[in-house]
Amino acid sequence: MNRFPLLGCALALAIGSAVAQDRPSPSAIPPPPPAPPAPPAPLADAHRTQLSGTVARVLVNPNGDVDGVLLDDHTQVGMPPTMGAALAGKLHRGDRLTARGFRVGDLPLLQAESITAGGMELSDTPPAAPPAPPAAPALQPMEAHGLVQQPLYGPRGDVAGVLLDEGSILRVPPPAAVRAGALMQPHARIAVKGFGVNTPYGRSIQVTALGTTPGNEQPVAAPPQPGPMAPRPPVPPQPGVALGEAPAPTPPVPTP
Repeated sequence: MNRFPLLGCALALAIGSAVAQDRPSPSAIPPPPPAPPAPPAPLADAHRTQLSGTVARVLVNPNGDVDGVLLDDHTQVGMPPTMGAALAGKLHRGDRLTARGFRVGDLPLLQAESITAGGMELSDTPPAAPPAPPAAPALQPMEAHGLVQQPLYGPRGDVAGVLLDEGSILRVPPPAAVRAGALMQPHARIAVKGFGVNTPYGRSIQVTALGTTPGNEQPVAAPPQPGPMAPRPPVPPQPGVALGEAPAPTPPVPTP
């Protein structure tokens, strides 16, 4: 009997088994990395244009930063933080303003690339060095109610708040603004609770609850947590050690 064919078959089976064991199972192969996030959608029907008008109201966000103006024809001119910081304290009601930028569809909204106002010409250029982080504002609990004078828009044309007839600027998270669409329309009656600041340009409130009348506001966002973090509790002393007394050093372990 020739044993060499049997030996060859056994060797082939052993090699095949070893190769199969070295080959990772499909479940062990790591999945491919996730695809990068899609770029933001372009502004809907945005087109570059220029407009001029008289400042009717300077807009501030709930941190107290200037982020736009309303003109006397109710057009909202949005601006980047660097431009708003340069105009803060220098722009007032009744000033003439010329803005160049992108008009968003048929909305009364222009996102400014450059502004001429108060004898200054400003362009949306990034600073040479990153600015120092601003000090945290002293947010205060606030309430407001009244009639909506006009909606306020975010940079992409989504409703992001309203201006009340009593002067308060209300900023509403976009999902909540969509759900409360009827309350974001002119002449709608609205009542809100939130946190914000008082500024020379008026008060601005980040809305955390809203409704139609005071007392029936429903939560729409978690309230911010202003102020420094609470201090950590003191570490309890070790047994047998009085407060303020350093613990006895641990004796060294003798080496054999």
